[in-house]
Amino acid sequence: MPYITGLLVALLMTLGAGWLYLKLDVTRNTAVYGSVWSDNGACHIDAYVPNYSRRGVLGSLVALFSSNGFYRVYDKAGKELKSSEWLLWQREYPDMEAAHWVNGHAIYPTGDGYQGWNLRECIEP
Repeated sequence: MPYITGLLVALLMTLGAGWLYLKLDVTRNTAVYGSVWSDNGACHIDAYVPNYSRRGVLGSLVALFSSNGFYRVYDKAGKELKSSEWLLWQREYPDMEAAHWVNGHAIYPTGDGYQGWNLRECIEP
C-alpha cells in the first residue's frame, strides 16, 4: 500500500509541476488579443487568449481547469498594475466581449458578471 501511495503522490506532483510550467509558459508567450485605453490615456487594459491545445495533451488538461483568457492593466509607461491571470477559479471571456473603462475602473467580463479594478493611477487628476 505505501508503494501505491508513493506513486500517487509522485503522479500528482508531476501533474502539478506540468500545470505550473504551462501556466508560466502561457503567461510569457501569449500575444495581446485586444487593448483598450482609458479615456484620459493614462492606462490600458490588455486581453490575452492563450492557446493551450497547441501545447499537447498536458495543455488540453490545463485548459479544462483554466479560463479562456486573462487581463492585465498597464500604465502608459508600460508598468503592470493589475492582472487576472492567477485568479484560478474565475472564468474570463476576452474573446466574447471586450473590457472597458468606467471612471478609472477597468471592467472585464467573467462567468459571474463583471469584475475589475479601481486604479488611482488611471483616474484623471
